[in-house]
Amino acid sequence: MKNSFIYICLMVVAMISCNQDDKDPDVNILGYWNIVSVNRNWSSEMKPDENIDFQERYIFNDDGTFIKFSTKNQISGKTFLEPIQAFGIYEINPITDTDNLFEVILTFETNVVLASNCGSDAEYMILTKDNKLVNNSWVACDGPSFVYQRRKI
Repeated sequence: MKNSFIYICLMVVAMISCNQDDKDPDVNILGYWNIVSVNRNWSSEMKPDENIDFQERYIFNDDGTFIKFSTKNQISGKTFLEPIQAFGIYEINPITDTDNLFEVILTFETNVVLASNCGSDAEYMILTKDNKLVNNSWVACDGPSFVYQRRKI
């Protein structure tokens, strides 16, 4: 009887551990992402802008939501004294590309003015294999692209 109880406990533990999803921290977007460069696209070569005059951060949650904080006023181009925030949902789509892992579509539900794009309520980002999140949403309108890196905790 005692041996049966031990075997049942071991089987339950094994079943529970098998049902948990392994999440590789290098291939997901969960956590805090800070802007590290702005690439100007109107030149023939994309060169990172060394002088970023604003702060921007995304927080991606495991429930499919995100928060964006920014001190950049997308309409006037000036900076806010205090960051404003926007909330929304994101969707991840795998892509078969040699340099990229996922396409991330962010749909803004509040403060749509913070969406960096050509005039919609969504941003389209790419998670690269070198663990950078690149927003190319403004490139179609001759705007810059933004590169973010995950903050190390």
